[in-house]
Amino acid sequence: MTYSGAAQAKTAREGLGKALEALQQDPNIPEEVLAVAQNIARAVGGLFEAEHASSERDGKACVKTSLGFLSQTLALLQDVGDHPGIATATEVLAKSMSMLYPLTTAPSIPPAAAPQAAMAAPSQPAMPIPAAAPPPTFTAPAPQAPAPQAPRQAAPAAPPATAPYRGGPRTPVEANIGATTESNFYVGFSGEVSEGGVFLSTYEVLAQGTHVQMLVTLPGGFQFAAPGVVRFVRDPMDFSADSEPGMGVQFEGLDPKSRQLVMRFIAKRPPIFYDE
Repeated sequence: MTYSGAAQAKTAREGLGKALEALQQDPNIPEEVLAVAQNIARAVGGLFEAEHASSERDGKACVKTSLGFLSQTLALLQDVGDHPGIATATEVLAKSMSMLYPLTTAPSIPPAAAPQAAMAAPSQPAMPIPAAAPPPTFTAPAPQAPAPQAPRQAAPAAPPATAPYRGGPRTPVEANIGATTESNFYVGFSGEVSEGGVFLSTYEVLAQGTHVQMLVTLPGGFQFAAPGVVRFVRDPMDFSADSEPGMGVQFEGLDPKSRQLVMRFIAKRPPIFYDE
């Protein structure tokens, strides 16, 4: 049995090849752009494995890994200056992620499920597989729109978000993030880390919409505090889910120093991709 999303993975892989070519056309490519190109190459490798995956679960895992590298690439592009090929690469990344995202939300069907069902009840029609959700729409930024320092210029708006919200005090939570922890940062289609947050792997989840005060600890003894709100929850009692239980806490204000710590971390480890 082959992976049902192999065709989409191949199309996305071929498109990412164009993004790599656009980034590498500059003979004086800076180191930071070269790092971005390496991340795209890793995503291409993951999609190649998805094309040749022998099961739905393996193929889906490869696509998720590739999306992680692509979301990391978008985040790194936020801090890269205006170089030839950046706009083209960003547009291709957006299209590829829109194509791949539905594959991560489609249910994983065990390969042996259909034959067993047929043997147990030959006369009963097979249950239809739910269709994948339509891909989220995303419009790539215009070539001149993403100014290099735009994310940092937006940072002064963060302080008001740190004040107690009208609903009462925030619930304190701690997130320890390392090289191999289930907890990790996440970003969406924008690639801007201040619009993302932290996925906290835990069985003690809070209700969606709960306002919290996070203390994030990183390797090397680095840490920072940031206000946030629980944006999504992975139910610990949902044993059919492919992902770890926990909750995604979206930042409600990230100062420049904290943002820099996040950027340094995700340059080494790809963030999780999540978009509503």
